[in-house]
Amino acid sequence: MKRKFHVRCEAGENLEITSKSYLSLSDLADLGMVMENVYHTKDDMIDCVNAFYEGMVTRSEEMKLHPNYRTGENYAYLGLAPQFLIFDEYVAFLEMLTTKESTALLSQLKKIVMLGRQAGYFLIVACQRPDAKYFGDGIRDNFNFRVGLGRMSELGYGMLFGSDVKKQFFQKRIKGRGYCDVGTSVISEFYTPLVPKGYDFLGTIGELTHIRQDGQVACEAKATGTD
Repeated sequence: MKRKFHVRCEAGENLEITSKSYLSLSDLADLGMVMENVYHTKDDMIDCVNAFYEGMVTRSEEMKLHPNYRTGENYAYLGLAPQFLIFDEYVAFLEMLTTKESTALLSQLKKIVMLGRQAGYFLIVACQRPDAKYFGDGIRDNFNFRVGLGRMSELGYGMLFGSDVKKQFFQKRIKGRGYCDVGTSVISEFYTPLVPKGYDFLGTIGELTHIRQDGQVACEAKATGTD
């Protein structure tokens, strides 16, 4: 089955990547109608990751020049909003790239994971199999929150939480159930909300986007005294 990949890139703010197989919709390109800056081609997705990295570098430099900057404090101390790059079907996308392209992309993602935390730039990755070869140079060890859903194999749990984990995992036929580690090295059960069949993802995303846009306009009007 041919996969389609989609990226939402809202300049200076949120980045989201979703795939057709994840949302089970006829065509996620329709997201462009309800959410700005949706990308689904390989080159645009790579450009989006590079732009996210450049944004991280720019913010880091600007933070150093901020009058309230203090050594050891992070973006939240300066009142800055967190930024997220959400990459779905990550492994499948890397399989589409040439060796040169995947090496360059992994380099950018590694720098985001290693250096972005203080600046408020975070990477969220979703994939079917978190194999070490797709998370080179220890990048996988720097993901603080990890969650595995469904009936994963022992090998899969080992890839996700570490091969030295002594946790005994139990398989239960419960939709949306899995295990998670929130960064404390303590693995516990995790349950996702049950999404009913026929749920209108596009409609909901559109409503939330409009609410957010209306809120931003209201805040800007209040700031300029034009409300």
